[in-house]
Amino acid sequence: MIKMNKVKRRGNILTWVGVVESYRPGGGAQPKQRTIKSFGYLEDQADPITFMKTVEEFNASYRTEAPELKVEFEVSSKMYSAENRRQNYGWKYLSSVYDMLSIDSFIGKYIKDNNIQVGYKPSEIFKYLVLSRILNPDSKRASCQMKNGLYEMTTDFTLQDVYRSLDVLSRFEIELQRHLNNRVKAKIGRDLTNAFYDVTNYYFEIDFPDGAEDLRKRGVSKEHRVDPISAMGLFMDSNGIPVSMSIFPGNTSESLTLQPTMRDVKASYGLGRLVVVADKGLNTSKNIDAIINNGDGFIFSQVLRGTKGQRYHEKLFNGSGWVVNKEGSYRYKLFEEEYTGINMEGKKEIRTRKTLLYWDKSDADMAKRKREEKLEKAARSVKNNAYSIKKGVDEYTKDNVVDKGTGEILENIITKRSVNIEKAERDSLFDGYFCIITSELDYGERKIRQAYGGLWRIEQSFRIMKSDLYARPVFVRKNEHIRAHFLICFVALLIIRIIQHQMGNKALSVERIARTLNAATLRVLKGGVVQLDDVGGVIAFKKRINKSGELVDTLEYSNDDEIALDFKLIQEAFGTAIDKVYYRQEVFNRCIKAVTLDKTHRRITAAER
Repeated sequence: MIKMNKVKRRGNILTWVGVVESYRPGGGAQPKQRTIKSFGYLEDQADPITFMKTVEEFNASYRTEAPELKVEFEVSSKMYSAENRRQNYGWKYLSSVYDMLSIDSFIGKYIKDNNIQVGYKPSEIFKYLVLSRILNPDSKRASCQMKNGLYEMTTDFTLQDVYRSLDVLSRFEIELQRHLNNRVKAKIGRDLTNAFYDVTNYYFEIDFPDGAEDLRKRGVSKEHRVDPISAMGLFMDSNGIPVSMSIFPGNTSESLTLQPTMRDVKASYGLGRLVVVADKGLNTSKNIDAIINNGDGFIFSQVLRGTKGQRYHEKLFNGSGWVVNKEGSYRYKLFEEEYTGINMEGKKEIRTRKTLLYWDKSDADMAKRKREEKLEKAARSVKNNAYSIKKGVDEYTKDNVVDKGTGEILENIITKRSVNIEKAERDSLFDGYFCIITSELDYGERKIRQAYGGLWRIEQSFRIMKSDLYARPVFVRKNEHIRAHFLICFVALLIIRIIQHQMGNKALSVERIARTLNAATLRVLKGGVVQLDDVGGVIAFKKRINKSGELVDTLEYSNDDEIALDFKLIQEAFGTAIDKVYYRQEVFNRCIKAVTLDKTHRRITAAER
């Protein structure tokens, strides 16, 4: 619109004439105006009528002509000023997935239905904690110190509000997971042809638990730590997208977590028959009976050493009956076998399952190498008469030599340590061999291998939660806060997995997604102009095709920027093309609002930029 202001210049009152436009900075801010073009003073014009006609013509056509933005800088601006403050807009990509899952509306409805009265918005806190867990994982305190660095995110909460909210968040742990499953089914689809399940644990840097009801208990740590731990059971679908998580006390045997988790998942999500894929830690007769009695199926790995594996030794070491590939690097046997199970009435019955035995040369070579390293270490230990430090109960035990006939403890007996070559030779017999058992009698060798091979995705998810999302060590103490913490990590993992699923074979690692989105920063300049920073800063390496046909990095630098390339892939997945340096703020806000995994967004025209 045309704007005319009376201003005092050169001792006179003059009329300044210009074309301005109104805009809303966003976030509920009051409307502002920016100058599109200044035409000068009316009194200075030789022909005021022609002058105003020119102004009116420009005013009528400037949007279609897409004039250059006028960027204003204050020479006197200080370093610590609003115009010089960088804010991150990369979080908007994560937010679009979060919003697609309708988490805010779920929390709002839960708060209302349960009449929870709080002086803050749990939905705002939960969203911030989930997204910051991906971008800058840290403690709740450290995360709150960075809460003003996200462009247009409402963070009107205190650190005390965050800690108080954890009690509320833990209350809808199960309900939210059900809601998320429904949203994933509606927006992406669930492939539960096989349901993958595994258990891991997370340590707490404390000396002792706080009582019998504390989730933090001493148990068998996956990381071989002696700190108290809590256990997590995770279900995942065939697309690698999490279905649900369950939290258990740290002293719970992982084999005992499968049955209650399966019951809860099937009841909560209304699932039909499941084929559960898990490793040998979950392979117990009680778990197998529970799965079969419930009408479900299983694919479990099976130990070959020891008592449980003896039943397969005859077939394993019999040279006949193997199917061998032409290189001789892989062979397998597939057969049906009967076993005794317990039915729902507690009675024994004979059942049938399929067993796959296979041998892989690469696994055999690796096992041999590892054993040889252990033998070398054992030989050095014996030579130097070095004894390992005993821990736990072994620290206060001793070895007594007893006369078998009289039971008398024999003293002054000298024992000589040596390398156990016999055990090493026995172990070498199993190098490269693996065993999988399944209830699915119609599965062939390839399908069994493929189904069990998908278990790596859940193991990778655990690594993501521990290494990329910094889920451990856990610094909160109360059970409710522990559950809320893991719920935050679970939702963060779900968002990442959805993005990777959307990117398909171009999927990036969590580290590279977070690095790229953290590099997406901007400054809001005077006049409502947004200046975007270069999304880059890491030199890419040239790639080549290896012998396996895979595209891998070389040691040679390329002329590309890896972060810039990653940002293009992310924008491609989200259907956006934000690539200009300067935007009108309201136009940029529309661009960001259009970021979505749904392909129904509207493209921003060049004139609007």
